[in-house]
Amino acid sequence: MRLLRLYAAAATALLLVVAVAGFGRGIHTAVFDEITVSKINVVDSEGRTRVLLAGGYPPRRADLAGLLFINQDGVEAGGLVYRGTQDTVGGIQAGAILTFDQYGNDQIVALSYDHDGGRKRQGLTIQERPDTLSDLVKEAYRAIETAPSAAERDSLTKHYLAMIPQQDLVSRRLFVGRTYDRASVVTLSDPAGNPRLRLVVDSLGAASISFLDEQGQVVRTITP
Repeated sequence: MRLLRLYAAAATALLLVVAVAGFGRGIHTAVFDEITVSKINVVDSEGRTRVLLAGGYPPRRADLAGLLFINQDGVEAGGLVYRGTQDTVGGIQAGAILTFDQYGNDQIVALSYDHDGGRKRQGLTIQERPDTLSDLVKEAYRAIETAPSAAERDSLTKHYLAMIPQQDLVSRRLFVGRTYDRASVVTLSDPAGNPRLRLVVDSLGAASISFLDEQGQVVRTITP
């Protein structure tokens, strides 16, 4: 009986210690001078991950670091990611992008920077997507996401793009920015993504306004 009473007292004390420690962790704010991590999950009051901070997102986006935004249903809703390196062969290979995704779909607003060797492009893009994904588009996403290599992803992308109707795909409606050929451009496109109006100040400073048909052919140009 003496051993039983000692065991009960010890068990009770241990439970009290665990309860107090758990309560203390719930209200304690930790302060660190420096931490080193690969990934941080920021959760809401329900314990759902809402922001994912990571130094890489393998396998498909292992070279990207930054933040991914996640909605209440656990689906990616946009992000802020970047990459950058320089070598003796390709020169600078860098980029950064802030995106906002349409619910249940991919990005519809993007602020981006792309640097490929001696070429640079940066700007704001507004895109339009269908309200719901077709079965073929869903199949394409699954296949491309699980492809084991970049070459196979590129091959699958070309395969599905040739099969999916245009109305089921994304169309770019607006681009405002600086192009690879060093021009400052505003491009407005129709619902199919065909550029129809373009305002340009080229690399030499010449300004123009161009109207285009559905095939992308310039039908009228206004210059100073």
